[in-house]
Amino acid sequence: MKLASYLTLTGLSLWIISCTVNSSDYNVKGLEASPTMAVPLAYGNLSISDLLKKQDSAYIKTKSDGLVYLSYDQLLKSQDIRNLITIPNINNFNTPLAVPPGTYPPAPNDIVSTTITKAVNMGITPEALTEISFKSGALSYSMSMTPNNPNFKYAALISIPEFVSKTNGAPLSQEVSGTGSIQLSNYIFKSATANKFNLTLTLIIKKTTNTVVIGAGTSINVSVGFAGMDFDYIKGFFGDQTVTTTPQTLDIQAFGTTLSNGATVSFAQPVVNLNVINDYGVPLEVNFLKLEARKQGSSLAMQTNPASPISINQPTTLGTSANTTVTVSNVQALVNFAPTQFYYQANGRINKGLLTGSDFMADTSKMRVQLHVEIPLYGKASNIVLADTVDLSLSNVDQSKVETAALKALVTNELPLDAFIQFYLTDQNYHVLDSLLSPTQTNLVKGSSVTSSGDLQTAGVYDQLINLDPAKVQKIFSSKKIIVKAKMNTSKDASGNQVDVKFKSSYKIDIKLGLQVKLKLSATF
Repeated sequence: MKLASYLTLTGLSLWIISCTVNSSDYNVKGLEASPTMAVPLAYGNLSISDLLKKQDSAYIKTKSDGLVYLSYDQLLKSQDIRNLITIPNINNFNTPLAVPPGTYPPAPNDIVSTTITKAVNMGITPEALTEISFKSGALSYSMSMTPNNPNFKYAALISIPEFVSKTNGAPLSQEVSGTGSIQLSNYIFKSATANKFNLTLTLIIKKTTNTVVIGAGTSINVSVGFAGMDFDYIKGFFGDQTVTTTPQTLDIQAFGTTLSNGATVSFAQPVVNLNVINDYGVPLEVNFLKLEARKQGSSLAMQTNPASPISINQPTTLGTSANTTVTVSNVQALVNFAPTQFYYQANGRINKGLLTGSDFMADTSKMRVQLHVEIPLYGKASNIVLADTVDLSLSNVDQSKVETAALKALVTNELPLDAFIQFYLTDQNYHVLDSLLSPTQTNLVKGSSVTSSGDLQTAGVYDQLINLDPAKVQKIFSSKKIIVKAKMNTSKDASGNQVDVKFKSSYKIDIKLGLQVKLKLSATF
């Protein structure tokens, strides 16, 4: 409650009618008067934003009609299914290319000689991939001649018809010699046979101006390996696999601490739903291992529609997404439970029970779960407790001159909340000295009346002078602070039943509190 203490004397009106008193005509011994002085104690206003916890300020929103609501959205972290699929290194393997024996005269052109083709299995499991766009990776090679003959010049042509250029679609075919590597980032693996490609090595006898004699049993040993392969995207069948997310929480503090200490609340139109965003072109099922609302000492499970496990929609083309909306069927019970957080953990299973399929994913593909909670401040509540403290100083008033005192309260309330208010007098260390009002005097705030749809009809007004017990008045002068504590309930209908009411951004409570004291003044002549 935002109340400002304002304890300067705003008015003391005394009419003293001057006249000339002739002592020979009258025997006047003195004069007594009982003027009234008003001392403002506190003033200010209270809006719906003051009921909400500061941590929730980022979530407070207003609808077009002014209805205040809390909106929480969080993209819950999901384990990347992409991480299920890796392309292992292919260890170096040696392939000898026989050099035909004989005498090689000088030649003006290269000669294509021995060719060997090997079927290479990439060792990927359980996936059966038919297309891989390489993001990284290298084909490494080295070659040597046995027995060595420094006069014989040679090279090897490395060809992989299943590795095609991203630029022009031509298959990989590159002449190499010595030791080196071929970067694969410019190639796409495309094969009719999953996980396999054909590696062709061809001996190239280089042109020479010299005559070279090659003995029987001479060979060129070619070593080839593949390492560091990663993908931009892949296609094929990804297998029946499951991945589990790490637990996630969404903190939510509707009405903050005002719902503690026995408060009960019922919201009329809350919304809780989940939106699963799927980039994977693969049959996907999500199973919520934990999905519940929590507060200290207890929890309440969310009931989803459809029930878990849930089949998730999948995109039809690479680079797009598909959405699946999952509604929470017990949303009313969940929100009225007044949780402090929602807790989530799930696993995702791809290709459940399938042995074949045409799947795809990009390296950026993800499955994301968006949790949306929307709580319109529309409903009914009981025992909402608010408290605030204002400073008190009556140094300008002579306590010995105070004859009687009363509390003047003017409260104009547009909020649909009735309130019982008590004022506690404390010392400078907030130790309570006494309460100011008797139990029958605390009903200071009358809630506004509302229409059948819960909208403001007329403001509640309280304008009364409350007489104070003299003993309590004395304690006012020895007190340093006033704690204002209010217990609020939403408005009732003519029959005394609570109805669903709306809290709009423009509604407020205006509060003016003053201390009216009657002074006893006397003078002798």
